[in-house]
Amino acid sequence: MRALHVLHVTPYFENAWAYGGIPRVVSAQAHALAAAGHHVTVATTDVHDAGSRLEPFGGDRRSRFGSRVEQTADGIEVRVFPNVSNTVAYRWQFYLPIGFARYMRANARHFDVAHLHACHNLLTAVAARHLRRAGVPYVVQPNGTALRLEQRRAAKMAFDILLARHVMPDAAAVVAVTEWERCQLQDAMVHGSRIRLVPNPLAPMPPFPLSPRGSFRRRYDLTDGPLVVYLGVLSPRKQPDVLAKAVAELGRPDVQLVFAGNDMGFGRRTRGVVRRLGLDPQTRFTGLTTGSSRFLALADADIVVYPSRDEVFGLVPLEALQTGTPVIVCNDGGCGGIISDIGGGLLVTPGDAHALSAAIATMFDDLPRWREDAVRAGTEAARRFHPDLIATQLEGVYHDAIASS
Repeated sequence: MRALHVLHVTPYFENAWAYGGIPRVVSAQAHALAAAGHHVTVATTDVHDAGSRLEPFGGDRRSRFGSRVEQTADGIEVRVFPNVSNTVAYRWQFYLPIGFARYMRANARHFDVAHLHACHNLLTAVAARHLRRAGVPYVVQPNGTALRLEQRRAAKMAFDILLARHVMPDAAAVVAVTEWERCQLQDAMVHGSRIRLVPNPLAPMPPFPLSPRGSFRRRYDLTDGPLVVYLGVLSPRKQPDVLAKAVAELGRPDVQLVFAGNDMGFGRRTRGVVRRLGLDPQTRFTGLTTGSSRFLALADADIVVYPSRDEVFGLVPLEALQTGTPVIVCNDGGCGGIISDIGGGLLVTPGDAHALSAAIATMFDDLPRWREDAVRAGTEAARRFHPDLIATQLEGVYHDAIASS
């Protein structure tokens, strides 16, 4: 199979931890494709969080209003375009990358295929237009963003009508990461023949020891007692407030609760629920947790709860299983389907604090057995979603897109 020149277009890339799982997905895909011998270019923005921009690899700030080109150790070319305002990008998910349209106009024709990530953003809309004009096929991977879920639905609708109405219809293929998302895309009027099922890659754990456990607990002054951890952005769809209500219903002051994630519009609400329920003494809000610290948090937890609704895949529960920690997820999406298949956790109805509380109690009643189950499930997840395996599946999607064009 010949080497391809592949362009990945994504609003966020490596180290943009505040933006959830998609940056990690794109990173794992790009590195695996590069390892397979393909020439990979990533076009992205400098988003980091609400108050700062992504640092250049070498710390060079000379290109504040100009794009920069960086090279990873394995040969990926990363083109970073500065946003007009990263505060707007963070709070409204509206990206205005300076110079990106000019770059696509001049360079789209140099690629064999492009892979566009997420919907309702200016990068995918601009890239799709220039790729279409250059005759270069592209695939779209919504990763749960195809439907107008959660906040700013009217703004997303206006954006799609005015700027992005041709993005999905003109795609050579649309990638669904689970069977549940495939059905979701069909409901959104994407023809079944254009949908390709390719799971998200699960990057191997970083090479550092997780044992002896306890470093995360010591950092946040937690005891050796029972610990429930929520890892992810604090947003309405993720439903962290439901977890607080479930822990309160346990009626166990020895159970510690940690919310490890940045505020994406629901932090104040979550803190208010914690205060109202009297959980302040046993609760910690750590803010954004990045890099290897994420795995230390997951490993120190007794249970990881991921109460998000409409979750098409869910990296956090799989990362928790990699550390041997059992999980509880909702049963209404692709994430629940994966956990139901590989084990290592329990499923609950989204928004049902009583059912979630009962599931937490069930796990605490037999935690050693659940840990054994989590270890087995983590091994299976690492095998099933290994980046090299996913890269092979993407190669097939790319070659089919090129052939059909």
